[in-house]
Amino acid sequence: MAARAPAAIGKLRRLLREPRGLLKAYHLIGMRLAKRLRWRSMPFLPVRLDVEPIDACNFACDHCQVTHWSRKATTLDPARFRGLLDALPMLREIKLQGMGEPLLHRDLPAMLEEGERRGIAMSFTTNGSISTDAIASRLASLGNTRVAFSVDGATPETFEAIRVNGNFAKVVANIADLVRRRGDAEQPRIELRTVATSRNAHEVPDIIRLADELGVDRVTVTTALTDWGKEDMANVVAPLALRGEQPLETGEIARAAKRVAVDVETGPVYSSERPCPWPWNRSYVAANGDVVPCCVIADSSVVKMGNVFEEPFANIWNNERYRELRRAIAEDDVPDYCRTCYGRKAPA
Repeated sequence: MAARAPAAIGKLRRLLREPRGLLKAYHLIGMRLAKRLRWRSMPFLPVRLDVEPIDACNFACDHCQVTHWSRKATTLDPARFRGLLDALPMLREIKLQGMGEPLLHRDLPAMLEEGERRGIAMSFTTNGSISTDAIASRLASLGNTRVAFSVDGATPETFEAIRVNGNFAKVVANIADLVRRRGDAEQPRIELRTVATSRNAHEVPDIIRLADELGVDRVTVTTALTDWGKEDMANVVAPLALRGEQPLETGEIARAAKRVAVDVETGPVYSSERPCPWPWNRSYVAANGDVVPCCVIADSSVVKMGNVFEEPFANIWNNERYRELRRAIAEDDVPDYCRTCYGRKAPA
């Protein structure tokens, strides 16, 4: 605990320097207290938000639910995005990310810039396939944004078998270009994200070496495969999950990380002792305005809390559905759609 206190104090000091820093600090402390006490109603609006700019993708990865659904693509209107920011003035962080490929939205750089102008730390994850000189230049000029590239292989064969419709060489070149354009600046932060499965676990150390060569800041490796709260997707992702005889070679990963920082995430994320914080401090808004409890579900056909284009977010945040979800999480009576993060099996 002693090691965490200075970091928390430093974070609070940085927060106080932000626009509306004192009010944001008040909200942040209030939400942490509410989560600790597991309140069902929230007097504080979230300071973190996931906003989906578009729900279409140019890849067709097997483990992604977008590949398996059929619906007309929805693109978030930038004016509605600004309206959402107006309605939530205490926001500190936005992940401008949903189920689609964010850079398919032509106004993504402008929306990132808009968030930064309001003192919000921005982030998004991309498959790395889309770049032009104009896009790369605007991304490289961002001052408070984290750009994460999804890279699930260290060779064209593995990468392109998983990232269907992807081109390994093009993605690597786009990452290298952004790193070059950023130069010695600290922003934007550039990261790689890897989902380790039975198809690519053997290449994870080589992905770390690739990240070192590219000069990115951090790599996150996760073994957590979600079924998006859907029984049909559980059957799709089950064969991809690492089995007991296929552990990650953590020693080799550590040796591969010469310069780059590496995070390895394994096992269930939450438990009765460490409940999911999303219902208390964060939410997910889809491109069509639907509010979903988290990004691991990311589909209002599974559970929908409301729609921000039809009623104020503040009303949705404390409606009966949200209060019931907080009760269920607090009492370890988690809904079936939360089973992935709690390491529980799908219903028989």
